[in-house]
Amino acid sequence: MHSDEVQPSSYKWRSTVAAVIALLNDLDPYGLEPGTPAGAPNDEYEPEAHRIASLLFKSGSVSSTQVDAIWQEWFQEPLSEVIGAATAERFCVSINSLNDSA
Repeated sequence: MHSDEVQPSSYKWRSTVAAVIALLNDLDPYGLEPGTPAGAPNDEYEPEAHRIASLLFKSGSVSSTQVDAIWQEWFQEPLSEVIGAATAERFCVSINSLNDSA
């Protein structure tokens, strides 16, 4: 492992995963209302967030095609089909902006 790679235990990794979870919770593609009293747990989308954050760290950016592949694996449908292609693209712009602020 190179010294410039982010360790899963690092603050940068944890904060990025938390930010991806927050973006997924705001997006809430299935109306689960994560983090609300009547909704799903706040970390409902954590497995997907880990995969997205990992791609962001490895590649420097994430495409809607990559997010669709992750979503397909977990939910048997691409995210862009759930929320629409334009919204999926905006979601990726938000994800990629996390790398800009790091």
